[in-house]
Amino acid sequence: MKINKTGFIILNIILFASIIVGYYELIEIKTLVAVFITPAFIISASLQYGQKKRKTEK
Repeated sequence: MKINKTGFIILNIILFASIIVGYYELIEIKTLVAVFITPAFIISASLQYGQKKRKTEK
């Protein structure tokens, strides 16, 4: 359960950072998506897959 909590915290930090960077237009949109949004999507998908896998094992 600790891994899920840590993963969700990291996901929230990445998404919050992307909102700040996007709002102030510190980098281009393409770079923003490559650096922040794509890893956040991968983390989110892996966390959801882990949740689904644990539910079927019980």
